[in-house]
Amino acid sequence: MTAGYVRLSRDDDKRNYVSIENQKLIISQYAAEQGEAIDRWYEDDGVSGYLFDRPGFSQLMAGLDQDIDTVYVKDFSRLGRHNAKVLLLLDEFQERQKRLIVIDDHYDSRDSSDDTIGIKTWFNERYVKDTSKKIKHAIHARQKEGTLVTQPPFGYRRNPEDQGLLEIFPEEAQHVRLIYELYLSGSGCRRIANTLTDLGIPTPSMARRRRQLEKGRITKRPAAPDWSDSMVRDMLGNDFYIGTLRLRKRARNTIHGADKRVPKEEQYVFENHHPAIIDQDTFLLVQEKRAQRSRSHFRDNQGQGPKAAPHNLFGGLLFCRDCNSRLTTIRRKAAGTERRYYICSTYNTKGRRFCQSAHLVEESDLKEDVFHYLRLCRKTLGDAIAAYDMGDFDTRKKAWEEKRQKLQAAIEEQKSQLRTLLEQKVKDLSLSGGNEDLIAEAYASMQNSLLARTHHLERQLAELSDAEPLRPDARKMQKNALDVLDRIIAEKALNQADLGLLFDRIVIDEKGFPEIILHHKLSLPADCSPAAEMNLPEHSVIVLVMKLIAEDSRGYTSARYLSRQLTALGIPKTTRGILPYLGLMKQLGILTDTGDPLKPYAIARTAEEITALTARFLPRLSAEATASELSERFLHHSVSGRRHAPDGI
Repeated sequence: MTAGYVRLSRDDDKRNYVSIENQKLIISQYAAEQGEAIDRWYEDDGVSGYLFDRPGFSQLMAGLDQDIDTVYVKDFSRLGRHNAKVLLLLDEFQERQKRLIVIDDHYDSRDSSDDTIGIKTWFNERYVKDTSKKIKHAIHARQKEGTLVTQPPFGYRRNPEDQGLLEIFPEEAQHVRLIYELYLSGSGCRRIANTLTDLGIPTPSMARRRRQLEKGRITKRPAAPDWSDSMVRDMLGNDFYIGTLRLRKRARNTIHGADKRVPKEEQYVFENHHPAIIDQDTFLLVQEKRAQRSRSHFRDNQGQGPKAAPHNLFGGLLFCRDCNSRLTTIRRKAAGTERRYYICSTYNTKGRRFCQSAHLVEESDLKEDVFHYLRLCRKTLGDAIAAYDMGDFDTRKKAWEEKRQKLQAAIEEQKSQLRTLLEQKVKDLSLSGGNEDLIAEAYASMQNSLLARTHHLERQLAELSDAEPLRPDARKMQKNALDVLDRIIAEKALNQADLGLLFDRIVIDEKGFPEIILHHKLSLPADCSPAAEMNLPEHSVIVLVMKLIAEDSRGYTSARYLSRQLTALGIPKTTRGILPYLGLMKQLGILTDTGDPLKPYAIARTAEEITALTARFLPRLSAEATASELSERFLHHSVSGRRHAPDGI
């Protein structure tokens, strides 16, 4: 059986090469002149000759194993444009004892004596590589000028009057904003994808196809009917939505090879290039949440739909103090009520051998602690903003800039000395007279010293850059946080978006008490510590116990005695309730067990030593303050039922 193979790529079509039908006509006429007819045709329309994984070509090669004896093609370039593969293919035809006739190149596999075949196939390959190189250079030139050569992302469209301008597509922009809102509210990428599909929102490829059809164009590109988590993930990480045009993000090293990611420093970036759909603060917050969730192996809430309440309010924020693993949510239903608490995931899955404590905290208690902390933050943050002076900022900025310039000048001076040293080293070596090793050793010490000083100065400059004073947008950031705090306090409600904006993480100790760490962009005055104020009532009780012990001249004490003394000072404490404080006193070496039930605890430290230890809990307390004075000064604070333990207790 005789077969004909024809191929046409898009590049060929643009250059007006012989069409598919003309190739068939030429092959049919030539075969007729040889007294043969083409029994079967194989064709690849719009497929590059550099690839050999072509549908029509694969069917042709499969037919050689069956009933095909002779194959006609117009020229070698139709067979393929990969030099090595075409030559191997010619050998394969001969090994199979199949006949291949290439009309324009006068090739017949029965007579393979033509020594120019390799040159012809090499030229065909060079053509496709040269074309690829020219196209690549043209694209790079346009990218350097900030020209978007592809379709704009979902949410944008080209201006009908000026195709170089991009404008927001209002309907799609709403869907983009919804994706960011859902992510900040606690949903993961898969949950968001399911929500968008359920709401009937078209995917980017479906929206692109719809726009093409509205223009009367027919597209063969497949359109995904459902949203996927990868679509959502790409949109969440695309800074195109804040007005940044980033070109040459991916590139390929070989023709038809796989695209590889280009390093950011080699990409072409144009900021404020087009209108933004997402503001920069929201975008940066989403990127930080993505990194945080990646570190904590975050799993989104199981709510159904965009307005469902998240089951894990503090998801991605809670960490174990001891093993640094995240806390997982536990729900228990009994007698028609639900108990919800958080527990160390390592302890929960692997047991006490891997983490000594459950670090269990009730969600209701954690909410109470967070509200208390936020009220304290509101006061300190409000004071910080009220005292914020742009003139003071300018002064600090100027001093910072002067220090930065001095460091840069010192670094340049060190580098200049190093260049001079190397030049002198070269001169000395040229006149060494056989003492090269001695000269090299002498210069090595000076060179290493200069390099060490340069490295030290560069490290100082890097640290200075990290510690840059408040930026001009810091006040805006603080005011935004203040608005969030006011709303939370007024509504008495928490959500994951607000928690993510305010907090970096919450570390839970073995007793279930939180250490709340603010977002790094929220700068409070150094002497303002909501955490310290949060612990102030409890620290006051601890110091009161220490003062009562120091003032006890009997040399011993008991739980009953301390309980009565605290009650007399206005702090009701049962005998059982005083036991944790006694345990702390023993840890600090203030008390020791005696074994005598009448005198259960001996006082092991002097009054002066005990007074010195009080500074650990109330640093500003005067050493002369008595227990009675302390109760009057500090215990006007309401003492919560939960104890906020300091570090090390």
